[in-house]
Amino acid sequence: MREYHRGMRQDSDSTAALDGTEVALLSSAIAAAEPRDAVFRAIHRIADARMDVNVFSASVCFVETMELERVYSSRPDVYGIGLRKSKRETRWARQVLVERQVFVGEGPLEMAAAFDDQERMASVGIRSIVNVPVVVGDRCLGVLNFGRKVERVLSAHVVLARFLGVAASGAFQTLAPPR
Repeated sequence: MREYHRGMRQDSDSTAALDGTEVALLSSAIAAAEPRDAVFRAIHRIADARMDVNVFSASVCFVETMELERVYSSRPDVYGIGLRKSKRETRWARQVLVERQVFVGEGPLEMAAAFDDQERMASVGIRSIVNVPVVVGDRCLGVLNFGRKVERVLSAHVVLARFLGVAASGAFQTLAPPR
């Protein structure tokens, strides 16, 4: 599996920088009375505008059992909320959940090597994906999944996705399974 920085075309950092409106959007979401979904909605809105994301989801991580449980989905009709998915004994799980490295999959071959539902991903227009582990206090609490309309992932998109993972850390702390 390719780490996020290998083979990626370098590009302008302007794609990764948030503007004042986006900072205000995230700040308001974090300060909301019910911040979890507000933060995920804000992240989706920013990612859609900046990264050509057509499907965004967030999943809580259960490292002990190598499972993920989806807690937010921009397309609940395709990727339902509350579903648990085993990632046991996959290279993707080792890279993202254990080693806590971003995964980038560009095109059908890379995505098929990592995901058993690549055909479903293609059917909803996902041509590339960026998966960001959200880590707090040496624990992987969750994963943000950015399904993209375009095949090529720019390094600035990965930088932005990682930053949005940091922004999501508080939301995941409210969802984290006990140690």
